[in-house]
Amino acid sequence: MLRELNKRASFNKYRYLLVDNKIVLNSVSPLSRRGLQSLYGEDKSFGEKKLTTVLRTDLDYDPSVCPTLVTLAEPYQFLEQAIIDKITMQASVECFWSTRYICAFIVTDLKPSILAKQIINIGNHIAKTLRRHYYPFFEPFRMQFLQELGSNQDNAWLKAQFSQIENYYYPSIHNSEFIPYISDHESTIEQGWSTEYCERLKKLRVIRTLVNAWANNRTQFEEQKNVPLEKQVIIQATQLIEQADKLGLTDAADILFWGLNGLRYQHLFTTHPQVLKQIPKAQLAPGTFSKHVIDAKINLESQIHLLTE
Repeated sequence: MLRELNKRASFNKYRYLLVDNKIVLNSVSPLSRRGLQSLYGEDKSFGEKKLTTVLRTDLDYDPSVCPTLVTLAEPYQFLEQAIIDKITMQASVECFWSTRYICAFIVTDLKPSILAKQIINIGNHIAKTLRRHYYPFFEPFRMQFLQELGSNQDNAWLKAQFSQIENYYYPSIHNSEFIPYISDHESTIEQGWSTEYCERLKKLRVIRTLVNAWANNRTQFEEQKNVPLEKQVIIQATQLIEQADKLGLTDAADILFWGLNGLRYQHLFTTHPQVLKQIPKAQLAPGTFSKHVIDAKINLESQIHLLTE
């Protein structure tokens, strides 16, 4: 990330860190509110400050929980490796948290006070389109979901909202990897997101729960211990949640059981006749799908070991 933020195209612009104060870090952390205040909170009677509160329209009644925009470097100022290391390490620690503190690196010509307002304008415009509060750039998982599941046209519409931000990098679920959200193709920009895309967004919370549960627990299985997390895991999880919906599973526990086993066993589970035979039972008694599958004594272990050898 340091090379990206210090490269020629970024060096003559402001470089920011966006953090979400709904998460409170231990005060001893250099990235906590106290730590950032110590590093960047110089007292200025006038001019732009290095710590700028982003007054989200849905949270502005309590500025203390609103995000903070940290000016890491002004134009023509080199960034140091030490602070980038601290940020990427924190991003790695929290990559499977339901809410994350490290939201993004931002590169732009906009001064802090202007960028803070622009971020809110973007969120409010999206919210108006969707008719509900919506600030995806404060939720890295949501940004990754949007980028991976959207069509070129869907992504082009969101990227158009970021037209005054030259570079936007959000932390992915893959350790300390930051993903650039930059327009890299020319597409027709629609008035908003497609209906299919919006329908998928309604399932985002359960998809995130499935991805996080799988990522946090998968290494208990022998065949997963030395295997990196699948790069397409968000797409796979989305497909499994949609399968569960089509199969008529309505209980959250049933849906997650289908998803977790689908991520582990893949088609061995999702196409197994004995597994599918348990679906009608779970439809009649929601919340019992796992019990029925376990009672059926379906042996998938030997088959998965053959596939991984």
